[in-house]
Amino acid sequence: MANAAEFIGKEGVVFCVLLFASPLAALKTVVQTRSAASIPLPFTIACFINCMAWSVMGWYIMEDFNIWFPNVLGWSCAVVQLVLKGVYGNRAGLPK
Repeated sequence: MANAAEFIGKEGVVFCVLLFASPLAALKTVVQTRSAASIPLPFTIACFINCMAWSVMGWYIMEDFNIWFPNVLGWSCAVVQLVLKGVYGNRAGLPK
């Protein structure tokens, strides 16, 4: 039973990181068009706050790698997305 729970936990960590990093799939488009309109700002802000809170909780209070590690990765992805939003904004983009 412990092996099944551990496997499901690790699988959850993978899906969690994929969810947090999913807006970065538009990275190529953002750089090419010089517009970050494809990055959802509310989702990015929510991920930033959520991941920061769970990273602190997982590191300092729970001391659980499976909590803090994916959330540190998610927080890092949110920071990259916020930087892209700050640099490129929601401009119209370059003409093709």
